[in-house]
Amino acid sequence: MVNIDQYLQEKRGIINAALLKQLPDQAPSSLSDAMRYSLEAGGKRLRPILTIAAAETISEIDDSIVNLACALEYIHTYSLIHDDLPAMDDSNLRRGVPTCHCVYGDAMAILAGDALLTLAFATVACYGQMEGNATKAAEIATQLSEAAGMNGMIGGQVLDLEAEGKDLTVQEVERISELKTGALLRASVICGGIAAGAAESELGKLKIYADNIGTAFQIIDDLLDCEGTTEELGKPTGADLEKAKATYPALLGTVKAREKAIELYEKSIIAVKELKYDTEILEGIARKIIERKS
Repeated sequence: MVNIDQYLQEKRGIINAALLKQLPDQAPSSLSDAMRYSLEAGGKRLRPILTIAAAETISEIDDSIVNLACALEYIHTYSLIHDDLPAMDDSNLRRGVPTCHCVYGDAMAILAGDALLTLAFATVACYGQMEGNATKAAEIATQLSEAAGMNGMIGGQVLDLEAEGKDLTVQEVERISELKTGALLRASVICGGIAAGAAESELGKLKIYADNIGTAFQIIDDLLDCEGTTEELGKPTGADLEKAKATYPALLGTVKAREKAIELYEKSIIAVKELKYDTEILEGIARKIIERKS
């Protein structure tokens, strides 16, 4: 039986090392410093770990897939830098340290985020230059651009901003969650599957798994904003209530919101168990998502 905590810790270490190795040497030092600062602030590294875990479930992996997984973290970190800006969520704390714009200023934070986003696609291009990877890299680039763009994460962020102070239905909250949080989580899993050569039917099962854990992740995030502490989360709590955001706990109550997260977790397990491989790691990650305290 796999020790999921040990697995996550091991993979975080591998990813952290790979993330910094791929930072460009020739960039202006002020830009490199801001990018490095945000990457070194830590985090769960859930997205690149999901990429690696999905790939490992289907086939053996090598360093090229670890490097590819870093693209997911570059996109995620860029989104956090921009999310924290005064024009967006106006947060001064992220991952337990001052946010990028508080240390380097708004302009450099914007540029650091832009640079991380473009580095993500440069990373995919490098992966595609390796023998036998060109078609897979094109598919992965399509997945990432869709997940991070106007029909994915950015579109969800727009809907989230426009929804502040408004009464939304559960379906509307689900749509925001699906785009803002779920799209990149889904892409993380699917990109790992593509890199490992998964069949279309297998990618379909991975998608169902990822869609369910993506929404579950957002529900737990909403609950932690209500129930957690700044020390536990490494960022200010109560922001959703302060901005009158429509969240799962606000609409359903904390008990029913948690019940929904558990229901989604169970659906994710059913889907992934239909694969013909050992899915213990993916199941363990899903469980950690609904059990997390930060």
